[in-house]
Amino acid sequence: MYPTAHRFILILSICAAWVLISWASVFKYLSHGKAALTMVLGVVAIALGMHWLDRFNQRDRQIGVGWFVLLFLILTAAFAVLYPISLKHTLNAGSDREDALRLELSAILHHQYPYDAHTFLGNPPTPLPGALLLAAPFFAFGHIAWQNLLWFALFFIFTVHFFRHRATALFFLVLFLLFVPADLFDFTSGGDYLTNFFYLAIAVALLIRSLDLKSEASFLAALFLGLTLSSRIIYAIVLLPLLALTLQRTSRSRALALFIVVLLAASAVTFPIFTPHVFTHLSQQLGQSSPKLRYIPSALHPGWTLPLLAIVVGGTAFFIRMNLPRLFLIFSIASFVLLAPFVITFALHSEKLRYNFAYLSVSVLAFSLWAFSHYESHSVDS
Repeated sequence: MYPTAHRFILILSICAAWVLISWASVFKYLSHGKAALTMVLGVVAIALGMHWLDRFNQRDRQIGVGWFVLLFLILTAAFAVLYPISLKHTLNAGSDREDALRLELSAILHHQYPYDAHTFLGNPPTPLPGALLLAAPFFAFGHIAWQNLLWFALFFIFTVHFFRHRATALFFLVLFLLFVPADLFDFTSGGDYLTNFFYLAIAVALLIRSLDLKSEASFLAALFLGLTLSSRIIYAIVLLPLLALTLQRTSRSRALALFIVVLLAASAVTFPIFTPHVFTHLSQQLGQSSPKLRYIPSALHPGWTLPLLAIVVGGTAFFIRMNLPRLFLIFSIASFVLLAPFVITFALHSEKLRYNFAYLSVSVLAFSLWAFSHYESHSVDS
């Protein structure tokens, strides 16, 4: 494929990714005409921005760190203004993700089972013990939402090292953290949905980088990855492409040892919360996703066919040459397989549930990490 055509397809895919997780929020607050115009202008702006990015990167110049500081200050200001408003639950129902963490950690503090309570929206809490442990220091200070500021800052650093050019990292961050309403809302309302992805992505990158370092570094990276895996069950699917990549980068014995450490760390964090009836409580907790599949025909058995299909997607990593961007691509497809069916069926059956497209943010962020990385590599190669 010609480089120009390849870049055009990548631009088109990034535009489509932005539209996928932005359109519902835009149409929620604007009239159909204004919303459609906003989406068109957004796509045009992205396309022009990608063209500028290509030209800028070909000069092989790096932008200053100050641009990232400015973006972080803008996001921090948005958080300072919008977070107190979100606590009043005046913007429709608001988000109950921070409330879920608060309920779970309060229950643990009082030696109670953390998954018996319900949030102010009536939902059972879903964050797994790894997310609770990472949020605990901020709970101790009385503001769980502050963890978002830390992990956003660390994710900034991750993207600077992930991409070849700082301009690519900045464009990616601006596009998907500042100009995706659902992502900005999750951040400013204290939600941990994006934060979970951020620390998992960082943990995966640290483990891959540690393969070139001493065994002690790999051991610590594996422990951290195990901790982050115990945040949401969907991230278990990243283990397959990660194992494929690790096997290609190091010996089988070392890869096996590291994955044993990862699994032991995840188990050590997860299982104690569910004692004494570990498997009963854990199956109940994981079964909370079942109602999300209620609009999918039961004849398809989505409760096991979708995870099986996601595993098949993850398994393709063993048949290709792997790197970190491709790991994120495979994870994005596998997570899309798990999330898209219930999101789409929700949208088809209920106008109120149409806004669950924000669940696809994890898939879109992972895909866009690959797409931007691929885009700038073709820019350099051309």
